[in-house]
Amino acid sequence: MLCAGLPPRIYESLKTLCCLANAAGALQAHEIAAAASLPPAQTAKILQLMTWAGFVESRRGTNGGFWLVTPAERIRVTDVADFFTYHAQGNLRQERDPLLKALARATARCRKEFAQITVADLAKVSGCEPTVSSRPRRTMATEEHRKPPPQKKTSRR
Repeated sequence: MLCAGLPPRIYESLKTLCCLANAAGALQAHEIAAAASLPPAQTAKILQLMTWAGFVESRRGTNGGFWLVTPAERIRVTDVADFFTYHAQGNLRQERDPLLKALARATARCRKEFAQITVADLAKVSGCEPTVSSRPRRTMATEEHRKPPPQKKTSRR
């Protein structure tokens, strides 16, 4: 991660997480895309990656959507950047590659600063305010979100 600017994928991920942090409940991908001013297809990819990273959970369906798993106050900019760094390059390659080592040393001061900034901090100034739709919202506090969807029972003969 360089001081000059964030790579687009990290920026878009932070913007998406900010929208979820400012939401009163679960949001669908198209709602997040509209609020974050990002292309819907790109937002869907980012949400999938944020789910793999463990920052977001989702539920399919018309009453489903995406929500933060970890409170925004506990997600740091470096957490998001590290996911992409290690996900894209692999931890072993980073340890062995002299160029990556040199870049890590050069950006150490920025990493230290970014480690102090949370998604909650960014959400306050992000301008990402999701609009409230007419459909009922579930909140993160609802136990229903924490449970997997009910399984359909099949009878065996």
